[in-house]
Amino acid sequence: MRSNKTAAIELIRDNLQNKAFECALRDCELQLARIPGDAELWSLKGQALQGLGRLEDAAASFRRGLERNPGNARLLVLLGHVYTRQGRGEEAVASYSRALASDPGLTDAYRGLLNFQEIPADGAEAAELLAMALNERRSSSSRARALFLLGQIFVDAGLDRAGFAFFAQANALVARSIERGKREYQVAAAAAAMTAGFFRRHARLEPALPVCPAIIVAGLPRSGKSLVENLLAGHPLVTPGGELALVRKLVGDLDQRSGLETVAAKLRETTVSPLPQYCPTLAAGTRYLVDTSPANLSRLGYLALLHPEVPIIFCRRQPLDLGLALFFKNFRSGHRYSYQLETAGRAIALAEKLTRHWRQALPNPMLEVAYEDLVGDPRGTQQALFANLGLPPTGSARVPATDSTWRVFPSRSIDSVGAISADLVGFAGRFQTQLEPLARAYAAESARPGLGTRATAAGRSRDHRS
Repeated sequence: MRSNKTAAIELIRDNLQNKAFECALRDCELQLARIPGDAELWSLKGQALQGLGRLEDAAASFRRGLERNPGNARLLVLLGHVYTRQGRGEEAVASYSRALASDPGLTDAYRGLLNFQEIPADGAEAAELLAMALNERRSSSSRARALFLLGQIFVDAGLDRAGFAFFAQANALVARSIERGKREYQVAAAAAAMTAGFFRRHARLEPALPVCPAIIVAGLPRSGKSLVENLLAGHPLVTPGGELALVRKLVGDLDQRSGLETVAAKLRETTVSPLPQYCPTLAAGTRYLVDTSPANLSRLGYLALLHPEVPIIFCRRQPLDLGLALFFKNFRSGHRYSYQLETAGRAIALAEKLTRHWRQALPNPMLEVAYEDLVGDPRGTQQALFANLGLPPTGSARVPATDSTWRVFPSRSIDSVGAISADLVGFAGRFQTQLEPLARAYAAESARPGLGTRATAAGRSRDHRS
């Protein structure tokens, strides 16, 4: 039988996963009143506070936990993550270094350090990671994490061939655990049926639903979605939400057994939108909530049936740069297409075709942002976004300030920490030979009509979920 503490921690973790941060925080405080020295509870409380955007309170929680559990490696890494998001590079490095002193095998600490400094390819840290990667007693996912880190270490050192080889080994380890039929990026068959004529037939009946506060930023991971969100969040009327997956949750709750036309008719006639139940509370005085989940892209038609007023911003990026960033990224879950060059190439082509399809079909206000334009002119892109969304001009809008300690790399996701930089544009040119399989697959899928790949027969996948 599970202990009360175990059951409580499972509930807190579920709430964190579902972004119910207030509930998670309340339960943490109740448990800490009973078990004030528990390191895991201090860890979970800090994560809940971080989810609420209360970074200083989160750091204080991790420090309180460390007072009671000196040298706890997990708390040190989490504290380093908060310092990273606050732009406190020196303190982040110190925290990650202390974590590694306690546990030299903690890959999250190496990953955190690489945000700020190179790790020598011929040093003790790289040797430790190589030993982890070669240790067949470790799980495949653990060995893959070490290989991904070695890849970055060697690329940072200019040893591109060796670095790419480590990334290739890491991806092969992960791909080995994925069924062949689930390695492709899939687009639901319903998407192709949702044409401009379909939306005219199913235009909402009066009265319209109350306006939904969402802004959907759609695209594959690493295409610039979080950069767009960061620019939008510079306006006082916009709340960043991260990967809320509002549209995926909406579609997941629909009973689609009766067919698309019946589902569309029910959505058209509904008088109460289910979307608010998935939305966290908007920050006081704000008008919009941004959702950047990649899982929304193939499901946007369902959103349009309910809320044709919701703005959609599509993000695109030069295919080779995007493909390299996907291949270099060790995703915690999903995105199974990213672990092979050919499937990544097809995924990028399919996402581009899907974007073109939606831009021709959806009744929503839409805008497309190219990663290269955004990083080349962040301020101009920000002002264009505000204008297109009808946001009033503001002299207080911020663009991320330069942080000279932050190091860019194709796989990195914490884009709001340092300055928006154009340093990664064209980065894939260093690996043009290695990326030839991706380029060929991208070209073949781009030339193929329709929204499905040749590889769909092996079974439907959900690998584009966040």
